[in-house]
Amino acid sequence: MKYIAHRGKTIHALENTKEAFLAAASDSHYDGIECDIYTSKDKEFFCFHDESTKRLSKTKHLVMDLSFDELKQIKLIDKTNQVYEIPHLIEFLNICKTYQKQPVIEIKKMHSITNLHEFLALLEDFMMLKPIVISYNIDYLKYLRALSEIDLFLLTASIDDQIIYDCRVNEINFNLDKKTIHKTLVTKLKKKGFIIGAFTVNSKKQETEFKDLKIDFITTDKL
Repeated sequence: MKYIAHRGKTIHALENTKEAFLAAASDSHYDGIECDIYTSKDKEFFCFHDESTKRLSKTKHLVMDLSFDELKQIKLIDKTNQVYEIPHLIEFLNICKTYQKQPVIEIKKMHSITNLHEFLALLEDFMMLKPIVISYNIDYLKYLRALSEIDLFLLTASIDDQIIYDCRVNEINFNLDKKTIHKTLVTKLKKKGFIIGAFTVNSKKQETEFKDLKIDFITTDKL
């Protein structure tokens, strides 16, 4: 079972920052690093989780309303008052390349689905890392499948036969909410040839359970 650092190694630095990505990259325990991305007003790809800066800074802006230069001016602050900046996706990818970690990129939201063309172009220099793209938005994943053979995973907390069919037809695997996972479901999906990830797994008990179920990878904050 592979281990993916959720938003970087967040027990050492603020989520989705270069410092968190570097902390995860230098830890041999992690096979890959996960980040979240949006497009900025000027269509750059940047790493951030929330739609607003409110939770992580003293400002309150909708991130997609700002240019990347404006986003870089925002100071993110952790609980110890350490200051961080919002990184570009290319900064994340360069860290993954330097340390040979698999990039796991969650697409949160883009201004247009056609921005995915530029997204794939940006990934071209990093394909040797076998990047994984994950999203709750199956339309993004279907669009990417029409353009590329990149590994795709649907993030979901619920699953039914229609979703299974859609994913099988489009060669999209599953990254499941840990609460969704049980032996019958895993057996069913494995028989159909799916690769299965689990998020966000932080307990040793679940870690052992998912190893026994032969889950392929877990995304974690601290394991």
